[in-house]
Amino acid sequence: MGPEFVVPRRLEKEYERAIRGVVAKAIPPKLPSETFEQWIARLQAISDEERIHEATQTLAQRMVQWVNIKNAKTWRQAASRTTRGGLLHQLLSTEMQGAVGSRVTTLVRENAKLISSVPQYAAQHLTYEVLKAQQAGARPETIAKMMRKRFPELIRSRINLISRTEVAKASAALTHARCEALSIQFYIWRTSMDVRVRDSHRKMNGVVIPWATPPSPERLAGEPSTLSHYHAGECPNCRCTQIVVLTLDDITFPANVYWQGRIQRMKRIDFQHFAHLETAA
Repeated sequence: MGPEFVVPRRLEKEYERAIRGVVAKAIPPKLPSETFEQWIARLQAISDEERIHEATQTLAQRMVQWVNIKNAKTWRQAASRTTRGGLLHQLLSTEMQGAVGSRVTTLVRENAKLISSVPQYAAQHLTYEVLKAQQAGARPETIAKMMRKRFPELIRSRINLISRTEVAKASAALTHARCEALSIQFYIWRTSMDVRVRDSHRKMNGVVIPWATPPSPERLAGEPSTLSHYHAGECPNCRCTQIVVLTLDDITFPANVYWQGRIQRMKRIDFQHFAHLETAA
């Protein structure tokens, strides 16, 4: 079996706590003299402040560095299992000047933007909910009570989503970048195999996936969804991981393979017709 790129749950929790700390310092309390609209305007402007940019950039860099260290360690452990082990070690020593380094920079930028936009996200959603309450004839004191309750809930849910999703996405992106650098074609989709796994992903467990053509799990399961094609770990709240296929012997045949837009049951000889993989030494 090839290396599996699992992100420790503690990294997600540490990232969540760190985001909460940054956001808590950034959010101004509503002043008694302020109207709701004035306070919302201040919240929305926070995302553009230089101090927030600096804090979120530092935090995002720290998270990506955590994930990158863990990811690279897994690659080093796997290096001895393939005849390309020397090439892998060389890649790990020079990759920051290439595609992997570029991906790290992108991940940091994307995560910093997500964190800095948390107050703005909560403000926009709260504005919508207040408008609906006003249209329904809610009294001002009822709306004020709702605001006090809903704003922290919106902040908390947004931070939870970012911490759960972005750590997994960072790991998946770094794994993908390293596979591309080594011309590794396939991985095996692995779920967390618990009751929280969504049905569409449960059907993907153990399926061999080409990096070049990500599947649409929901479409394959016949479910309506706004999600498109993506790899394991790349969609919101996804806890799935990838087991990278380094050699042909990493796959147990017959195997389920995502190929030409559908999942097909293949024997070893059928798979070898289009997959050029070495066997284990």
